[in-house]
Amino acid sequence: MHKKLSGRKKREILEKDSIPKKNGNPSIFLLKMLLSAAPNYLSGSDLAKSLNMSRVGVWSRVNNLRKKGINIDATQNLGYRFAGEPNFIEENLIIAWLEYIKCNQCIVDVREKVTSTNSEIEKLLPERTSKTPIVIISNQQTNGKGRFNKQWKSPRGGNIYMSIGFKPNVDLIKLRYFTLIQGIEIAKVLQKETNSNDLKIKWPNDIFLNGNKIGGMLTEASIDCEKVNSLTFGFGLNVNTSPRLVDSNFGISSLKQESDSNYLLNEITARIIKKTIQTYRKCILTKLDTTLINDWNRHDFLYKKQITLVSGKREFQGMAYGIDDSGGLKLKLKNGRIKVFHAGEVSVKR
Repeated sequence: MHKKLSGRKKREILEKDSIPKKNGNPSIFLLKMLLSAAPNYLSGSDLAKSLNMSRVGVWSRVNNLRKKGINIDATQNLGYRFAGEPNFIEENLIIAWLEYIKCNQCIVDVREKVTSTNSEIEKLLPERTSKTPIVIISNQQTNGKGRFNKQWKSPRGGNIYMSIGFKPNVDLIKLRYFTLIQGIEIAKVLQKETNSNDLKIKWPNDIFLNGNKIGGMLTEASIDCEKVNSLTFGFGLNVNTSPRLVDSNFGISSLKQESDSNYLLNEITARIIKKTIQTYRKCILTKLDTTLINDWNRHDFLYKKQITLVSGKREFQGMAYGIDDSGGLKLKLKNGRIKVFHAGEVSVKR
């Protein structure tokens, strides 16, 4: 049963979120307060006081947010509560989620359609001098990018298509593990969302659930004299769709398809943005240790599988044996020798 918050809890939320900053967006503040109170209600009078507007103003703003697909329930004598998300990324809501989970250090731009979020980031980064991350999220891509110029199919609605741009200006060695660590951290986020222990990473950049591919990463960098001037991290994740309806490739799936549940798309996106920024800072500021290999082994989709690896024009076959301390894939060849690869396209023998 949903009810109003206790007086103490309500005061905590209202004191923390009251009175928007100058030129702030009241819709974002309203959503953040509702997220903080969920699943309980906040009264219209309390919201009006905190937002420094009339109760009619709160009602009008709630209606505008409803028109954007956000489900806000209103009940007489109780007030308003956050009741559900649209199955697409909505800019006010994603920013409210980011503020709610205390990730305020990035600029977010939500688009309805782009050719590729990575391409859009790459247009913006050269013009920026600030190191503040830029995030572009789109509800559809017409030419989504994968590794080796493969297309990432990106129909509208239900999925995450986003890129985050950084201006590191650091030695290349500091970011050489970035994609591997990011894969591990994304797997951990999705483990919590799905309550599944079968979140795996296929070296170096694919996310698998229950043996099926649900997502992929693409990291691109501008490098000059062994220094990384700009870094673009692209990420695609099938969340609430049935990808087999639009992609005939065997083994392509989604969170919904694997767990028979719907997910809060904006919340998951916000949590992955926060984790990406944390991973980036971890790479920049700290010296990594053997925990990388241990964490990778727990999520390694390829471990002790028979694979084919194509590197350049050569093809190698053998058994995958995890990664070494440089992040390279270890492949045990038919002659028993272990060979390490730092690039290549991998396929699993079925």
